[in-house]
Amino acid sequence: MMRRPLQVLAALALLLLAAECVIVVDSDEVAVVFRFGAVRRVQAAGLGLRLPRPIERDTRVPLTEVQRLSLDRRRVLTGDTNLVDISLVAQYTVADPVKWVTGVQDPEALVRYEVDAATVAVVATMGVDSLLTTGRAELQQRLRDDAQSRLDTIDTGVRLVSVDVRELAPPPPVVDAFNDVSSARGDQQTLALAADAYASTTIPDARGQAAARIEEARARASERVERARQAVHRFELLAEEHGRSPRATEAALRTATMQRIGQRVRLVTAPPGAEVEVPVER
Repeated sequence: MMRRPLQVLAALALLLLAAECVIVVDSDEVAVVFRFGAVRRVQAAGLGLRLPRPIERDTRVPLTEVQRLSLDRRRVLTGDTNLVDISLVAQYTVADPVKWVTGVQDPEALVRYEVDAATVAVVATMGVDSLLTTGRAELQQRLRDDAQSRLDTIDTGVRLVSVDVRELAPPPPVVDAFNDVSSARGDQQTLALAADAYASTTIPDARGQAAARIEEARARASERVERARQAVHRFELLAEEHGRSPRATEAALRTATMQRIGQRVRLVTAPPGAEVEVPVER
């Protein structure tokens, strides 16, 4: 009769031992198994065995879960000595489960600290205009890279997925002044674009007119040069003819000259004693 209670107790002990030694690891995590406080192995998803406590124990580490960390607004100094208010959202996963459980006691606090330090360092290298206008994507990428480098240096086992800027603005006391400056710069850009557009239409027209005038001047010059060449040629022929027959050539020249003069003479007749006005061509 005494054997039956002992058998029951033994069976219960075996069940408790089995429950203690068998570990079930979910598909999105791993189990880091410690033996006497030192890391023994990493148990992947599925069923696994370990020695009972206190010989071995395990710590579960989520691998696929993207953890989210919000960093509240803080005021930082830009590279051109302006102040901006910035708040961030960091997302991270566990890249090395062993480093994750052995590196630091509070990984979330460490991620917060390193992202905050990266924010101060990176913003201090950028101008306020870039930060508040077109430089947000560059800022986010540099924040992630800088913070990741800091985390890797101290072997945290953390992989930063992203560091997103949730809010970035001038401090409330200077918002109106900054908006006025931004508006003035917008007006300046508008005027510059209008000037460029005017120049793009006016300059080609002016260049076209200048080219046309140059071509016209070249045509007139060519015409005058050609006339001069013809005159020289006629003179050379006349000189050659004069050399052969000077008197005949001179007589021909006088006749031609008198004919040209006669073509311009106007015959005016008037009765004797009448006064006549003779027009003179100038």
